[in-house]
Amino acid sequence: MRESAERSRPPAADGDGATGKIQSLRIGATSQILPLLASYGLNLLATPYVVSQLGLHDFGIWAMTGAMAQYAALLDMGAARAAQRFVALFHARGETEKDRAVVGICVTLALCLGTVLALIAFFGADLARNVLHTGDSALTRFLLLCSVCILTCGLVARVLAAASFGRGRQLPPNVGLALLGAAQLAGGVTALAIDGTLRSFAMGTAAGAIVGLCVVTVVIYMDEGRITIGRPRIDLAREIVVFGVHSQVAGAADVVLFQSGKLIAGIVIGPAAAGAYELGIRLIQGVQAFGGAVSVAINTHLTRAYATAGMDGIRAQFARLTRRNAAVAIFLPFLLGATASSAVPLWLGRGHVSAIIVASGLAFGIAVNVATGVCAATMYAIGRPDLAGIEGAVYAALSVVLAIPCALAFGFNGLVAAYACWIPLGNLLGVWFLQSRVGISLKTFARAVAGPFAVALLATALALPINLLAAPQTRADAIVPFLASSAVFCIVYIGLGTKLDYLPSLPVGAVISRLRRNAHAAADGAVPNLVADSARHETAR
Repeated sequence: MRESAERSRPPAADGDGATGKIQSLRIGATSQILPLLASYGLNLLATPYVVSQLGLHDFGIWAMTGAMAQYAALLDMGAARAAQRFVALFHARGETEKDRAVVGICVTLALCLGTVLALIAFFGADLARNVLHTGDSALTRFLLLCSVCILTCGLVARVLAAASFGRGRQLPPNVGLALLGAAQLAGGVTALAIDGTLRSFAMGTAAGAIVGLCVVTVVIYMDEGRITIGRPRIDLAREIVVFGVHSQVAGAADVVLFQSGKLIAGIVIGPAAAGAYELGIRLIQGVQAFGGAVSVAINTHLTRAYATAGMDGIRAQFARLTRRNAAVAIFLPFLLGATASSAVPLWLGRGHVSAIIVASGLAFGIAVNVATGVCAATMYAIGRPDLAGIEGAVYAALSVVLAIPCALAFGFNGLVAAYACWIPLGNLLGVWFLQSRVGISLKTFARAVAGPFAVALLATALALPINLLAAPQTRADAIVPFLASSAVFCIVYIGLGTKLDYLPSLPVGAVISRLRRNAHAAADGAVPNLVADSARHETAR
């Protein structure tokens, strides 16, 4: 009975006495795109310049350095995931003191990790030099320390932003994260323009990350009037760390998916192969990040539903959210798969066949990956990241077990083939395992995603032949087939998806009608009730 009473409490009042302002799920999901546009969109635009200045060999060394840092990030105890989940839970229950303590605990975890990694980077440079093939311990140490700085700034920024997400503030912290990504990229590119060396690029990127962290802090402060952080509490720390560790094991699957391939390519084949893999995987990471953005907002939404209505609150909307999430999330992966053979030459120019192989080979598997977002969000919402952790650990381990022998036996193409086959199969097995533990059948998932996938396959079948027939080799040759195939795919997918109600439609007609009603009301001397109109429209939707 006590738990039911806690679930029914309204959100706590802010420090100024006003209740917390919760932004809608639509605003939250849309705002997740902003940092992705900065971190992936701008990065893709800058990559051709970075590669031309550094060369594929040094670019591959930086890619391997980043991969090592991402593996090290798994030691942060899942601080950002824990911050979002527990802040959302305590904020929904009105437990303000616990809300603040959670942020303090998670920021402390991120800073402690940064300190430990800096010591490891400083004293372990000689060992890392042999893995990175730099031939210079001083350069290796500098690159690793810059990577640790970038990583730590990013972790602290994401914890602060995740806490704002948990309090229902989606747009401002995402603006801050977008500015962080832009500052980091601007720092690296500017340093590279001044001195075209790997050392300068690393230093500039680290400086941009520091500036970006300051910007995130200022944006959140301007939105909420304060940085909500309190003294860490030991009684909460254990629960948060346990949740974070379990969720981090689940998150390790993505790290292994995106980082192990370049490390295996670099160690087995060489830094240039790691650089080529990195080019292709950047496109994959981009579409995966955009595809998975919606599930971040869904995570908070389901956590609040669970806090107020329990598992029944999640089951009631699981199929609808899964269908909508899949329809939005798989758009970019399928578009990349249909256009990769022209998109890569248009992006990088001539001579990057390996990047095309990676992008086209992994794109369709990533579509399955992002379509499972609601299933994963449910595990975090109900406080069972241990289940997602078990699934993620098995998924990650088997991917490496398959990838290494394939790379040794068949080289670069074997490495890509291993991941291309395992990603969709592993994700489907994971959905079956997770949903069976919470009483949701695999048929529910399959029926929900069947329609969006059928439309995506049809759009791909119509668009893909354009690129295969054109087979462009240069930027000039790639423009027409890329635009033509993209147009065909978008027209078919968006047209059918909207008509079949898989994709959300813009409420243009409702907005126009509301404006007309308000205009008539103003002419009659009445005050238009915009809030009531908006609420009625959302209910109808």
